[in-house]
Amino acid sequence: MIRFFLTKFLFVLSFSSFLYSEKIPEIHEFIDKNAQYFLTVIKEEGSTYDNEPEKFKTRLKNIWEPMVDVGLVSRLILSKAYAGATPEQIVAFEEQTKKLLLDTYVTTLLEFEDYNLETNDEIKINKRTYEVSVKFLSSSDSFITKFSVYKNKLGEYKIINIIIDGINLGLTFRNQFQDNLANNNMDLDKAIETWEPLYIN
Repeated sequence: MIRFFLTKFLFVLSFSSFLYSEKIPEIHEFIDKNAQYFLTVIKEEGSTYDNEPEKFKTRLKNIWEPMVDVGLVSRLILSKAYAGATPEQIVAFEEQTKKLLLDTYVTTLLEFEDYNLETNDEIKINKRTYEVSVKFLSSSDSFITKFSVYKNKLGEYKIINIIIDGINLGLTFRNQFQDNLANNNMDLDKAIETWEPLYIN
């Protein structure tokens, strides 16, 4: 059953066209409010990253983690390996996933010396997910980040995928991890331990 769910959900995330767009204030606020706060912390405290990277990441982690459904993201990345994973392996993988997502996102944003963001109030809607586009603008460059969001059983909006400047992190992480798993002869413990962070240049 879980394998069927994951396959169907990945299809929705990867290949389905969004059906229509409309303004949904609560989803717009969920992304915009947190993204603006996240960006403010990076602007005001980003200079401490080189000297105290872990302390800086912990600060951002407290904003980031409540926004993301790490459990679902981890299942999607693990794909078929999830069915045979132990609870301990799942926990270890979720911790690594959180680190990868945060490192990738922070590293990307730190490349901009001065930037602001604009969150599109037109939300693209599919049967299961919503896509929110955020444009990041600096004096020299700009890029668009798209957040895939869904509402969980508790009625909370959660991020389940991010596309940064056209790079789909969910699919990239899944492919990267599956390759690493194969290179480690399907040893899940080794694959989790040796899975390196992905950085976007």
